[in-house]
Amino acid sequence: MNPSLICIAGGGTGGHVMPALALADAARAHWSHVEVSFIGAERGLEAKLLPERGEEVLLLAMHSIQGAGWLQRIRVLLWQLPCAVWRILMTWRLQRKPQVVVGVGGYASVAGVIAALLVRIPVVLYEQNAIPGLVNRLLYRFCRCMMLGFASAQQHLPQHAQKTVVTGNVIRQAIQDVTYQIPARPCLLVMGGSQGAMFLNQTVPLACVALAEQGLDFSVVHLVGAGDGRVDAVHEVYAQAAIQADVRHYCDDMPALFSQGSLMIARSGAMTVGEVAAVAMPAFFVPLPSAADQHQYYNALSLADVGAAEIIDQQTCTAATLAIQLKNTLFDAEKLQNMAKAAKNHAIVDASARQLQVLQTFVGEVPA
Repeated sequence: MNPSLICIAGGGTGGHVMPALALADAARAHWSHVEVSFIGAERGLEAKLLPERGEEVLLLAMHSIQGAGWLQRIRVLLWQLPCAVWRILMTWRLQRKPQVVVGVGGYASVAGVIAALLVRIPVVLYEQNAIPGLVNRLLYRFCRCMMLGFASAQQHLPQHAQKTVVTGNVIRQAIQDVTYQIPARPCLLVMGGSQGAMFLNQTVPLACVALAEQGLDFSVVHLVGAGDGRVDAVHEVYAQAAIQADVRHYCDDMPALFSQGSLMIARSGAMTVGEVAAVAMPAFFVPLPSAADQHQYYNALSLADVGAAEIIDQQTCTAATLAIQLKNTLFDAEKLQNMAKAAKNHAIVDASARQLQVLQTFVGEVPA
């Protein structure tokens, strides 16, 4: 008997690709009779990351229409999308059809879901953010179920009580295993993201300089993201103020990073918010102002509402105002403990099990 096949469609950014990979890994670890394939876009992060992992992936020549001009929209809708759907159908015909297609968002998800609907393959959608993305909002009415990373996403969907399951977002076990402890010497973690957040890279060091000038003792670990010269430029600011700072492009050992911090300041992508909750790390979130539908703001609000985080408005924040906020939190052990407790109580620690329970209906039991 052939193994069951789950096809995960979508991607584009790490916010879509990493949860998709986490779901794939969980399915393989849980079911010996299940295989996973992917559908993605040639222009997305998945085009590099998935082949490097040895994943079976069908890459499509597709572009996004969100924010595009009318000529590109016509080209995508009348040419690229039909061609992509046809290619998927031919691939399934020549190889084999999946038992279920999981759409994780991003424009490649549309082609995969449409192809599945045409040949009556069940569709499950997975929305990582507190505000469902455009693709998932459009496809919601056609799916069997939508898995939600945030419970608050339900209110932004029609008939939300009928086809949604709050599963949370899958966080790596190594990160979940981190136990938050306030270090003797305050340590600020600054997460610039994989591409770097210019606002954080410029404003946070200046705020830290203001704290150092007040005689406050602390250290910093600052991830600046990709880009030539960023590490040297940011390190120089800290060095001139005699602040102990570990400045890097990125970190490949996130559990170790989390274990040394008192407070994190970061963007509020869905996975970052999930990791902060899982670790019980107090956080300042600076939502990306240009994020679609302000979804980063609403992601952050899920922890801010329970007292586990504070939201900083990039438009009004300055180094001086940020220094005040940092001083009032980074050096207040009682406040940090209260924020950590609130985060821990809010975290969904069994997201993997919840997602697999949803998919169980479609992949069946282990064959005899």
